[in-house]
Amino acid sequence: MALYGLTVTKSTLWHGNLEEFDNTYYYEGPAEPPAGDGLSRFAFAVADAERNIHGSNVNFERVRVWTAGGTIAQNETILLVDLTGTGAAIGAPIFKEAAVVVEWECERKNIDGKKVYLRKFIRPCAMVATMSAEASRGEEGLTDAMKAPFRSYGNDVQTVEAPIGVNWQLKSRANRLPRFNDNAVVNTFVRSREFRRN
Repeated sequence: MALYGLTVTKSTLWHGNLEEFDNTYYYEGPAEPPAGDGLSRFAFAVADAERNIHGSNVNFERVRVWTAGGTIAQNETILLVDLTGTGAAIGAPIFKEAAVVVEWECERKNIDGKKVYLRKFIRPCAMVATMSAEASRGEEGLTDAMKAPFRSYGNDVQTVEAPIGVNWQLKSRANRLPRFNDNAVVNTFVRSREFRRN
């Protein structure tokens, strides 16, 4: 098994400019990258999972995969593909710094004995799946219906089989592994997460 990094880069209009933002993932995968279009199938599976939780005001720009098991000098990009299209979620635009937190409980505890989590901050940029305006501002909590697409996204990116027979397991950069599959949890309240140029 080997460690890989994957970044999905998106853009949206922010403060009068088209600004890029991204989410980065680390996966334990095959010792050698899959042949043919296998690597791009894996990358597109993660990007497609993100499309379902981003608004149509989000442009999907590119996806990059690199080897992540060595030093900065040793790691190298093994796939860089331009993406097209926008997010698939239909809803009114919301404040771009409003982030939905998706997390997975990991196998470890910290030195204080507290559980360690792997977290992703998702800026959907739109009210996804009946999200209310109040919930998007953090004035009320997300209901189970509002959380559902984010939980589905979390479970979809936690374990990916692409191409058929090749398995990828989400890990933290510090090599922490979520405890079990279908482990994604969505925080009840959105958080403010700084939106800035990468």
